[in-house]
Amino acid sequence: MGCDLKLSGGDVIDGTGVAAYRADVAIANGVISAVGDLADLEARETLDCTGKVITPGFIDIHSHGDWLVPSPTHGALFEPFIRQGMTSFVGGNCGFSPAPVTDLNRASIHEGSRLQSDTPIGLEWETMGEFLDHLEQRGIALNVAQLVGHGVVRAAVTGALTMDAPSDDELSEMERLTREALEAGCIGISTGLGYPPGIFAEEPELAIFASWAAREGKLFTSHLKAYSWASGVYKSDPSVLPHNLQAIEEIIRVAREGGARLQISHLIFVGRETWPTYGDALEMIERARSSGVDVAFDAFPYTAGNTTASVLFPPELLPNLEAVLQNKEQMAGLRAFADVVFAQLGFGLEDIQIMTANAPELDQYDGLFVDEAAKRAGMDIWDFYGRMVVDSNRNARVLIHKYSGAPDDEEALRAVLAHPLCTVETDTMLTRQGHQNPASYGTFPRALSTYVREGLFSLEEAVFRMTGASADRLDWTDRGWVREGCAGDLVVLDLGTLRDMATFEEPTRFPVGVDHVFINGRHIVNGERYDSEARAGQLLRA
Repeated sequence: MGCDLKLSGGDVIDGTGVAAYRADVAIANGVISAVGDLADLEARETLDCTGKVITPGFIDIHSHGDWLVPSPTHGALFEPFIRQGMTSFVGGNCGFSPAPVTDLNRASIHEGSRLQSDTPIGLEWETMGEFLDHLEQRGIALNVAQLVGHGVVRAAVTGALTMDAPSDDELSEMERLTREALEAGCIGISTGLGYPPGIFAEEPELAIFASWAAREGKLFTSHLKAYSWASGVYKSDPSVLPHNLQAIEEIIRVAREGGARLQISHLIFVGRETWPTYGDALEMIERARSSGVDVAFDAFPYTAGNTTASVLFPPELLPNLEAVLQNKEQMAGLRAFADVVFAQLGFGLEDIQIMTANAPELDQYDGLFVDEAAKRAGMDIWDFYGRMVVDSNRNARVLIHKYSGAPDDEEALRAVLAHPLCTVETDTMLTRQGHQNPASYGTFPRALSTYVREGLFSLEEAVFRMTGASADRLDWTDRGWVREGCAGDLVVLDLGTLRDMATFEEPTRFPVGVDHVFINGRHIVNGERYDSEARAGQLLRA
């Protein structure tokens, strides 16, 4: 019996966390058919991997790439993902998924998609099943698994900016839409509690959604309501219990009440005064897990992250935000309030970098920090920021710095990344236009080179955090490891040259040392060559 492809003579790091070992790897019909001494095995093609490391393809457990996959040219756009070794991602995070679509949320999905793609997405579907069928029929560049977003389901029934708790009848309709999505193959439910409408949801509503995920044995993920020690979301005294810790307690109670497996999305600590709370946060999660809550978290290896510019504003302003931002008196009050809060956080508008203003007259400032952009525009910094939010229809995309550290202090970030419950993710919004997030180009190589080199974890542990550990969390048994019967998702690394090259100043630089990437046995990255036309991915329905 032969094989289609044999990777010979490499050191295999198999995704379980065990030490590297010398072995050959064979692929037949897109699946790993053998691992070991395969010198006598005939192969149609043999790749000499002597001196190289063979790993499973990397799994991005928290992505927003599902908004890009419907594009017929997404294969070219995804080059930065695949060149860093990513072979699978989970979309639908932070409460936002491209389905289900109803008359009540169609406009908000269409317009809101501008936040995550160069042009508004064409909604050629209504149900999640139709969306997944659409992807499968068109073909996909890498493997995609999908969450259904609580925010999109809620907006489908009540509208995107309704603050009131849903009625029993509305919850019944939400359950129907959610059940339909889960039965169509979604791997779980996500919440985005820092954004409308998720930010309006109270614990009883969230616990019901968590119970729906639990009933199907699927994951419940959450972007928390607060990631800073003081937040406008909560009215309690943060000196008694910091608001970011309150948000962790809240979602743990929700998961316990609903009986769900909880994945806390991108565990971050925003602002210098929030960084010291990382120890309490990790201890809180550990206690919950010890008490029986199946909770874990993910993080990206950078001190900045992408989001919408409107994330700064408290929930009570969101239904009428544009009116507030264009009212001089209300803006004066908001500015005074924000200056006090930002001073408490050790954070300010000057720590925000514009990815894309998403407004024709302001796009010239893409890549600049807000204070520099305001200065060039001859405007007050708050007036500029308010105008950017309004002119973009809340779709200005920004990089917020001072997430879990800064270049001179990564203590909180490294503690999170090193924790055994942490998996590595990108959480990026990748577009052709505007300034990019370097995580789109360098997340996995950064963990494998910078943080391994500096002793945060071993190479085998780093690989585990982005392959086998993620697969375990997702209940996958057929990918995430180098072993017989698993999908032929493989990466070949040259450790002598491996490093990430992307920076916040120059974010669009590919890594070096990721020599080969295979997706379901297809050779997508071969040195400098990238196959942008291949549709080698599979839709990973639960």
